Amino acid sequence: MLKLIISLLFIIYLTACTTSRYQHKHDSAPTRPPTLLELKDAVVTSEGIGRGNNPYSIKGIKYVPHTQRQPYTAKGTASWYGKKFHGHLTSNGEIYNMYQMSAAHKTLPLPSFVKVTNLANNKSTIVRVNDRGPFYQDRIIDLSYAAAYKIGVYDTGTAQVHLEVVFPETDIQQENVLQQFHVKLSGIESLEHAEEIGKGLSIMLNQKFSSSQSNNEVALLFGPFANKSEAESFSNQLSVHEYNKTIVESSLP
Repeated sequence: MLKLIISLLFIIYLTACTTSRYQHKHDSAPTRPPTLLELKDAVVTSEGIGRGNNPYSIKGIKYVPHTQRQPYTAKGTASWYGKKFHGHLTSNGEIYNMYQMSAAHKTLPLPSFVKVTNLANNKSTIVRVNDRGPFYQDRIIDLSYAAAYKIGVYDTGTAQVHLEVVFPETDIQQENVLQQFHVKLSGIESLEHAEEIGKGLSIMLNQKFSSSQSNNEVALLFGPFANKSEAESFSNQLSVHEYNKTIVESSLP
């Protein structure tokens, strides 16, 4: 009886040593190409940030995912993953489907939507990032088989791409309503002089303006600008024309 128990334990041990999380040892492509429906871009929707966004370590390297969605662009190498991972859990707890427009990224919030452009052929698609990877330092995104097939990354295995986070239109509209930026130009003698300066600068720099007077201070307000970076850029343009008394103001406190 003891020999039988030992034999059974030995068999279980061998099974545990040879069984992997994945059915396939090496990754590969499926036997059929994606359908036209499967090649459609991911639909950009408003989703809350979910699972898979805690700091983690892979191969001794620590990664700290972003906790908020924000504008992001990058250029680098894209790869793809397929049959080996098909049907298994992604980092945010969903099931990976190689025929969906999805991707893996090391630090973007899960989920995020990213426009991926193959710089070799200018083909692009929008993917939904719901997984972590690729864990090679020279790669910035791992595309699903369908996404890689659509923009030509599947043909070459890897490709140089440009990434840009895409936001839902509703989120963009809400952000514009909640927060806008203006450039305030002060140190002007009078409202008449302010109007004269404003008209000249608006024609020259193609920007709307308004004038105001408060507590004997006359100022011009240019904008609105979609973000702080655009406002700062315009402020620098004013400095080039020797208007240096400028500040960038936000509509939010």
